[in-house]
Amino acid sequence: MKRFTLTFSILCAACALSYAGTESYSGKDKEVVQQAPAPCEWYRSHEWDFNLWGSMSFPYNTGHDSDFRTSGFDGGTDQDFGTEHRDIGNVSHDRFINRDNAWGGGIDVKYFFSKHWGLGAEGFVVDANDNAAGGGLATLTFRWPIGCSRFAPYIFTGFGATEGGSHTFRNFIEKHPGTGDEPEFRQNLTVRNTHTNATGQIGAGLEIRITHHIGLMGDYAYNVLEYGHNDFGMARVGVTLSY
Repeated sequence: MKRFTLTFSILCAACALSYAGTESYSGKDKEVVQQAPAPCEWYRSHEWDFNLWGSMSFPYNTGHDSDFRTSGFDGGTDQDFGTEHRDIGNVSHDRFINRDNAWGGGIDVKYFFSKHWGLGAEGFVVDANDNAAGGGLATLTFRWPIGCSRFAPYIFTGFGATEGGSHTFRNFIEKHPGTGDEPEFRQNLTVRNTHTNATGQIGAGLEIRITHHIGLMGDYAYNVLEYGHNDFGMARVGVTLSY
């Protein structure tokens, strides 16, 4: 009986050691010490990523129209000052950012259901001419970690909507006799947009993990807006928090 009890105790001890996994014991109190993640686990499946970034946006239609069109009177005659305004066409086709470049920022969240594929949502705002502009999109991201390194190039696409911004018209202004001002001159008039545009997005970038939960990201997104002539690029740099 004693021999059976000794044999059974040895077998139980062996089973316990075989199921210990990656845990190890140290000291007389057998304190559990968890081993660090493997170096190749900088990017994981079932991972939540939160990105906070600043941006610089560049419209793809800067400059002035070469063909100004006569489109009728805009506001008619100002009876108080004897002034006549005539809209003679757009200064630029751009009806969103409406300037050479614009600072901005945004945030996005992604859930990587595998090591390479993630679904997400993003929101951004830019300092458009005389009016704020912004948008929100649903995104799909594919990333490819390079071996066991901290680097992971990625590409992404998205679809959503943008709102705000402005557009500028050129007006021909004629002063009636007796006002004492220059009789004729041209003046630009900026109008704030209030409509919403359907928006598509495609881009590419690179993420670098500093730790398993903190990283740096940089990418470039090309945005296509409804009604044409409003497309713009956005260079983005920011921080990633991963859980």
